[in-house]
Amino acid sequence: MTHTNDPTPPPVPAPEPTPQPEPRLEPLPDRIDIRNLFEALLRRPADLAGHPSIDTPATLGRLAIMAFVAILVFGFVLGTFAYHEQLWAAPLKLGVGLIFAGLICFPSFYIFSCLAGSTASAGRLASLLGATLALAGLLLLGFAPAVWIFTQGTSSFGFMGTLSIGSWLVALGFAFRFATTALKVQGARQRGPIAIWCVIFLLVTLQLTTSLRPILGRSDRLLTDEKKFFLQHWSETAGKSLTECRETPGDE
Repeated sequence: MTHTNDPTPPPVPAPEPTPQPEPRLEPLPDRIDIRNLFEALLRRPADLAGHPSIDTPATLGRLAIMAFVAILVFGFVLGTFAYHEQLWAAPLKLGVGLIFAGLICFPSFYIFSCLAGSTASAGRLASLLGATLALAGLLLLGFAPAVWIFTQGTSSFGFMGTLSIGSWLVALGFAFRFATTALKVQGARQRGPIAIWCVIFLLVTLQLTTSLRPILGRSDRLLTDEKKFFLQHWSETAGKSLTECRETPGDE
């Protein structure tokens, strides 16, 4: 009987990697400035929603300024598609439209938040809505350089409309996620009422893109008095170029 001597030592099992502790973020300061709001909106929605000073007038004012300035910049970028009066008209319409949408949708935001189980006060909910709009505005700022490239490179009204609305939908998607997280911090346990409000706000803003027209094209007057559903308006202008989308009083 023969024995085989194997000089190869048995394999040594590799040591398991030591789990690295997750980095701990410093708590938000008692007084939240613009820089802290910017970081908290993007990285720490739950911490921002539960911060003691979120419902102060100063914080609400900063959030409103962030949202308004961001939408003004995005509106100016859209105005460079047609230039002329749209350089100031488009930012003005988008800025006023965003404020108007926030104001008329706040009562339903309060009602559906309560139905979802939130215990937040009206003042805190106003700040959370302001934070939602501010986050949407910040995301639009991120899209602005890419949108500007297309405003200078195409005259397709339909494409620019699709790009603009697509940017707004993406921004609102992340903003609604922030609102859902923030309301959970405030005690909300049901998603259904929050989802219903998100649909309401979305439809309001989409209709405003038509009610406040023209935003991309040009017109002989600042606003139109023609009533039209936004889907109808989009379908009528989808295949047109910038020169074909100039609205005049005689067209209505």
